Amino acid sequence: MTTGTVSVPRAQATVEDRDAAFEVLFSDLFPRLAKYAFRLVRSEEAARDIAQEALARTWTRWVSVKDPEPYAFLVATNLVRERWRREPVESRALTVLANSIPAISAGPDLDLRDVVDRLPTRLREVVLLHYFADLPLEQVAQTVGRPVGTVKQRLHKARGLLAGMIEKGER
Repeated sequence: MTTGTVSVPRAQATVEDRDAAFEVLFSDLFPRLAKYAFRLVRSEEAARDIAQEALARTWTRWVSVKDPEPYAFLVATNLVRERWRREPVESRALTVLANSIPAISAGPDLDLRDVVDRLPTRLREVVLLHYFADLPLEQVAQTVGRPVGTVKQRLHKARGLLAGMIEKGER
């Protein structure tokens, strides 16, 4: 955090400085988090709720989190997973619905999202964070707690699996 020309760690910043820094983060990050969550849950209301909750949880750990942006995406990802576990019937119904709609009318995001869902968890999480949340490789690596090289390797493997699934028509 910067106050004037002096850089102040978030833990040592005044309450006003922390509030101002969080307001900037919130206004920049909320639309991106909501868009990311919407791509995963396909509900605007749920996506907004997830984005708000992720940012609220980020705020509660504001002083201890090294980089709040990837942390907020990680929290949002975990909230989406929690939602999927709580609502398996709804999730299955959406998958059936998405698979029954022709690709032309469903649009590429629905079909691709369904194929991404079939990836193993370790591959799916890096794909979601990098391509759906638009996080750079370094932030994806920090979020999943792996080196950048591992993230690149997982993305490469995921792209290969996705290409094979799409070629076979597994939509």
